[in-house]
Amino acid sequence: MSDAIVIIGTGLAGYVFAKEFRKRDTTTSLILITKSDGYFYSKPLLSTALTHQKTPDELCIHDVETMRQQLNATIFIQANVFKIDANDKKIFFSNAEKKENSITYQKLILAHGADNVHISLQGDAVDDVVCVNQMEDYRTFREKLSNKKQIAILGAGLVGCEFANDLLNTNHAVSITAPDNYLLSALVPEAVGCALQHTFLKSGIMFNLGLYPKTVHRINKAYEITLSNDQKINADVVLSAAGIKPDLSLAKSAGIKTNIGVMTNAYCQTSDPDIYALGDCAEVDGLMKMYVAPILHNTRILAAFLVGEKMPMHNTITPIIIKTPLCPIALVSPPKNCLGEWKIIADDMHVQALFYDDHNQLRGFALSGNCVKEKMRLLKLIDVNRA
Repeated sequence: MSDAIVIIGTGLAGYVFAKEFRKRDTTTSLILITKSDGYFYSKPLLSTALTHQKTPDELCIHDVETMRQQLNATIFIQANVFKIDANDKKIFFSNAEKKENSITYQKLILAHGADNVHISLQGDAVDDVVCVNQMEDYRTFREKLSNKKQIAILGAGLVGCEFANDLLNTNHAVSITAPDNYLLSALVPEAVGCALQHTFLKSGIMFNLGLYPKTVHRINKAYEITLSNDQKINADVVLSAAGIKPDLSLAKSAGIKTNIGVMTNAYCQTSDPDIYALGDCAEVDGLMKMYVAPILHNTRILAAFLVGEKMPMHNTITPIIIKTPLCPIALVSPPKNCLGEWKIIADDMHVQALFYDDHNQLRGFALSGNCVKEKMRLLKLIDVNRA
C-alpha cells in the first residue's frame, strides 16, 4: 500500500492544503491530480481582471513546474479521475492521451471543486454560451470578448453581478437576465439587492428579472436570446452565471456519504476515515461554504489533523465581500435555521440590514454603500453573541 497523500484538484483548496501540509511534513509523498494545466492562480480575481487590465497569463501566479518544486510533489495535469476504490485505497484516472492509470493512497483528499450549473436552453448557439468557473473557462471568455460590445449575463448572483461591474468598467453594454426578483437574492435581503440594482441601472445595465432564457440562436456574428415572456434580446457574447454545484460522482463511487456536497466532520473527514474533502465540493459539518476564508481555515485544520496536531475549532467569522465597487456590499449570513428577522435602514444605495434572532441578538448583517464601513464593528458584536 502506498504511503502517499493524494489530492484530487489543484484549485485553491488543493494547492493551499498541500502548502499547509508541507509546512508540517516535508517527507511524506504528495501526489496531486488535476483536469487543468496546474497553474496556481486566485479564482476571485477573475471577476475583476478587466478593470485591473490583467490578461489570463498575468493572473497565473505559478506554473505547474514551479508548484512541483515548491511542494516537492508529483502533479499529474490534464488528467481525469473517474473512480475511487475505497476498499483497495486506489484511484483510477486517464491522462490527456486517454491512457488509464491507477494510484494507491494512504490518505485521499477530494478538492476537485464544483461544476457550473447549466441553464436549460434550446437553440443552435447553446454551445457558444460561456461559463466561467476556472482559468480555462476565463481564457475562452476573454477570447470571445475581444472587440465585442454587448454582453448578456444569465444569472443575478454573486458571479453575475461581479462580472457585470467589471464589464461596465471597460465600457461594455451589459444586460442581466434571471428568474430572481432581485439581485443576490440567495445572499442578501431585498433592500440590499435592490440598492445594487438601482446603482447598476443608473450606470446603464439593462435588467430582465423574473424571467428565464428559453433559446439562444446565432444571428450573423451575434446572438438572439428568447426569454420566457417571448421577449428577445441581442448580444455579442452570452455569459451564463447560474451558480455552481459539487460533482458527487467520485464520492459516490467510493461509497462515502453525500448530501449537497461531500459530507465531512469538522476535521474535513468523510464517512471513510482515510478520505477527506475540502473546498467547493465539501459540506463541512453540515455547511457549504464556497468562499475563500472558510476554505483556507479548513486547509489548516486538515493539514494539522493529518500530522496529529490539534487546532482550535473556533472558525472566525469573516464577511463575504461582493466585488461590485459601484455599490460595495459586505455580508455575514445568519446561522442555518436561526429564527429571527431583518431590521433595515436604507438611504438610497446605503443600506444597513441587521439580522436579530428571537433573543434580540445580532446574528448576521448585509451592508451596502457607505454602510460597509461598519462591518468590523458589527463583526465584533456577532462574535460576542456567539460566545
